[in-house]
Amino acid sequence: MKRKEPKHIRTMDIILVVVATALLVFTITMIQLFKETGMIPDTLVTCVFAALGGECGAMAWIKTAKERNKERKWEVEDRTHAEEREDALTEQQNRQEVQNAERNNERGEDMELPHL
Repeated sequence: MKRKEPKHIRTMDIILVVVATALLVFTITMIQLFKETGMIPDTLVTCVFAALGGECGAMAWIKTAKERNKERKWEVEDRTHAEEREDALTEQQNRQEVQNAERNNERGEDMELPHL
């Protein structure tokens, strides 16, 4: 049996874990603060959520940009492969037509050779 290679931990995965942990710790701290004082610093809460949300948004933008570039690369490779295959098929058809025309000429039938 083949061994499965372990998945590599990537930078974005680490950042997401850090963001989630920071948000969890911050939320628990704000709940405790609210229980003690009856209020929380609204500006701080807004800034923390904006910063962490902005970080996640930036990572999402980076990820989609990478995926888009990868898809474009695959499309170019597919297009190149399709053109090569089409050229090979066209050449094969031309050879077949030439062989058929030569056979017909040997039999005495008039037929034009295809123009290559």
